[in-house]
Amino acid sequence: MKKLSFILIASNMLLSACTKDITGLNVNTKAASNVPSSTLFTMGEKALVDNFTTTSVATAPFRVISQEWTENSYVYEAQYNFAAYQANAGWWNSLYEGALANLQAAKSHFASDVLDPAIAINDMRIADILEVYTYDLLLNTYGDIPYTEALNNSIPFPKYDDAKTIYSDLLTRLDTCIAGLNTNAASFGAADLIYGGNVAAWKKFAATLELKMAIRLADVDATTASSAVLKAVAAGVFSSNDDNALLAYDPSSPNNSNPIWQALVYSGRHDFVPASLLVSTMVSWNDPRLPLYFTKYNGSYSGGIPGNGNGYGAFSDFSAQLQVAGYPGVLLNYSQAEFLLAEAVERGIAVGGTAQSHYNNAVTASIEFWGGAASDAIAYLAQPSVNYATATGTWQQKLGYQEWIANYNMNWDSWTDIRRLGYPDIDVVSPPVGAHGNLPLRLTYPSNESASNSTNWKTGVAALPGGQDLVSAKLFWMP
Repeated sequence: MKKLSFILIASNMLLSACTKDITGLNVNTKAASNVPSSTLFTMGEKALVDNFTTTSVATAPFRVISQEWTENSYVYEAQYNFAAYQANAGWWNSLYEGALANLQAAKSHFASDVLDPAIAINDMRIADILEVYTYDLLLNTYGDIPYTEALNNSIPFPKYDDAKTIYSDLLTRLDTCIAGLNTNAASFGAADLIYGGNVAAWKKFAATLELKMAIRLADVDATTASSAVLKAVAAGVFSSNDDNALLAYDPSSPNNSNPIWQALVYSGRHDFVPASLLVSTMVSWNDPRLPLYFTKYNGSYSGGIPGNGNGYGAFSDFSAQLQVAGYPGVLLNYSQAEFLLAEAVERGIAVGGTAQSHYNNAVTASIEFWGGAASDAIAYLAQPSVNYATATGTWQQKLGYQEWIANYNMNWDSWTDIRRLGYPDIDVVSPPVGAHGNLPLRLTYPSNESASNSTNWKTGVAALPGGQDLVSAKLFWMP
């Protein structure tokens, strides 16, 4: 059976893992024994951000599914055909093998190579927070997943745990981390590529992640959702763009540069184009982020048609700032926190403020983060089509469309907010040409799981509605 090796690359000593299925997740502790815990943490942290940021449809096709981008020549993912490049396996393997395996290995080393107990505890909590974030991505992509046995070297074929039970445990882990972080002690320092070891910043991150996860439960378990939202707000969620969880990439090293730059510039390829629905929606609302997201083509903004062979050079391109090698990857931001608080108000959860005030804060934060001015946000929000009091539709539609726009470059979140709120209703307003069914609600399990871990895979499939491994099967938080 394959073992996972730790390979150091370039100056940042970052991991590259290449196994094919979860049975290869076993950590070779002998090989890893000479790698400091701080380096293992850096490997896991960067692997997580890389996979969340990547444009690769073999790993994360979510930009294309959510129609923020679409494809030019190879249109499989735009048509919801994931067999060609096996994104269902790529996302699974990259998160288990790149992020979780390294974070878990780092945690196993803290006791031996971090001499200060207070620092070791903070390191453990921060690594645990990122594990929670990663498992949240996995179970809300697939459903039941390996969890309690996933990273156990002695268990080659891990069982699939119930997704709702995992979710409850993840929320408990966040509460433990928030309570256990010691803001009077240090942490990773420069090994932490997101916050530089700022413990207070990680505490806010954990609280905001709990807010995000809690709201996702609201349609099926309003009581638990409300309780968790209030705990998160009491702990202190993001309050400005200064809190954003950003990983600044290294422009001097192609391997450690932003994955978007690698795909759009360094590769010399032109596989993607802005999608027509996003571009036309932003044009119709005079969105000040248009020049911050895209370039003009022949004097105007235009996007490609999902599922169509659009070709290159006939539509708007991506903005210059998005194609910079050092452009940061984003895991979580202030704009998201404010949208979630607006939703909490609409759901009757006493988080303070009004839905409109939080909505305004969220939109303003997004515009300013991308480089727009406060005056741009004021003018944008004053339009009847955008103003929360006068915009068309239910609160789900108002928040859904604006979150979709603000989540640009946070591709998994874009897809997930569409799945949660139902807007934009892509099946109605922009069904892809040649689509294989409706908008996917999940990814199917990797084919290697059905072959190598078949008994446990069958248990996971049986737990899905209808007992079939389909992209149309609802997950536990979907009403």
